[in-house]
Amino acid sequence: MSAINQQIKVSYELNAMSPEDIAEDQELDLTAVKAVLMQCSSKYRKDCGAENDEEEDLNFTKDELRQVNKVIFETALCAEHQDGTPDYKTRLVAATYIRDDKKGRKDVVRGVRDGNTFNILQLNEQLHKVRQLTSGIKQRFIEA
Repeated sequence: MSAINQQIKVSYELNAMSPEDIAEDQELDLTAVKAVLMQCSSKYRKDCGAENDEEEDLNFTKDELRQVNKVIFETALCAEHQDGTPDYKTRLVAATYIRDDKKGRKDVVRGVRDGNTFNILQLNEQLHKVRQLTSGIKQRFIEA
């Protein structure tokens, strides 16, 4: 995590600053600050409703997850029809699931948090340029 991302996260989580206050303090665009918080801060995601504390009990325990993973793995290797012939469709589905899970394709939050990193300073600059362009276009329409 970059220093600026860490600073934004700490400002929100430990210093209890709002995204608006952080944007003003750091001279950043509010959208850029919110994007960083969505990427880096589970507290912000929970505050926004993107993660739900109340559903924590719906997750598997580690032992339950081990048992379920074992069943999926056995299904990928051994699924059969009632007549004893291999059920290749079920095997393929289970094997594909295992591969996708191992590659991280099934973990949306982790993908957002870890995989799709961006440079906040570049995002902030791009947002600034877009706002300048749109204000110029608005001005031309007003003058016409």
